[in-house]
Parts: sequence; structure tokens; C-alpha cells
Amino acid sequence: MRLVFAFALLVPAHALADGDPPPELPATPPSATIDPPQPVTKDIVITVERDRSTRNKLFVGGLAGLGAIFGGVGLYYNLDSRDAAALVSPKRPTGQPWGPEQQRDFDRAHSSGVKAGVFYGIGGALLVASFVTLVVTDPGTDTTVIHPQTTIAPTRGGAFIARAWSF
Repeated sequence: MRLVFAFALLVPAHALADGDPPPELPATPPSATIDPPQPVTKDIVITVERDRSTRNKLFVGGLAGLGAIFGGVGLYYNLDSRDAAALVSPKRPTGQPWGPEQQRDFDRAHSSGVKAGVFYGIGGALLVASFVTLVVTDPGTDTTVIHPQTTIAPTRGGAFIARAWSF
């Protein structure tokens, strides 16, 4: 693909003087050669990030959301386990025998602790999976290199400047 932009800069010599008549330029003999301008060698590099698809965004967001929900359920069971454990672990001796009520609280503390660990593990695994999915499904970037070309040609009373880009 080629895009060309040409700009003619014709500055007559009399436009620069204060009312003086324009000086006559010597005619260029036909055998004279004009050196071509040196090309501009510095390329222009444009890098653009690609967009993620809506489906990809929803999938990664869903994994992260499920991880947060499982982590929240794990927090609920963790707090329940802590409360039940506090009921059967007094700060000082009570002198009371261990009864069925204390055993129920102990069993609830143990059960809730196990459930908290399971839900924390699943929630953490889902959060790690969402991060890995986010990294692995990165759409990447598009890079375009533009090669500029400049042409300057002298004309009578000025110059012609043309700029072209190819990519």
C-alpha cells in the first residue's frame, strides 16, 4: 500500500526582497546533472494492542468471579469454625465435664474448618486459573513499519517537495 503526499513550495526570489525585481537565474545546461536527494532511512514503527473478544473477557471475568465467590464461602465457614472453636476453648478451666453440647460445637468447628479449607483451595485455584487464562489468551500486538521517502526537486524560483510513505 502506498500513500503519497506532495507539497509544492515555490518561493519566488522577489517575494523575499523588499520590492526589488527578481534576479534572473542562470539556465541549467541540459548536460548538467543534479544529485538525487538522499533517502530518509529512519523508519516509523507503530505498535497497536489488539482487543480481547467479549467472550474472552467474560470467561476470564467469570473465572475470577467464581474464585471470589468460593473464597467468600470459605471465609464464612472459617468464621463459623472460629466461633464454634471459641465455644469449646475457654480461656481458663471451668471444672465442667465434657458434654454432648461441647462435642457438637467441637464437631461443628472441625467440619467448618475443613469446609473453609476446601472452599479456600477451590477459590484460590479459580483465581490462579483466571490469571493464567488472562496471560495465555493475550491477543498480542500489531506492528506496522512505515518507510518514508522524500523527494526534493529544484524548480525555477523554488523547489518541489514530495513525501511518500509505504507500508
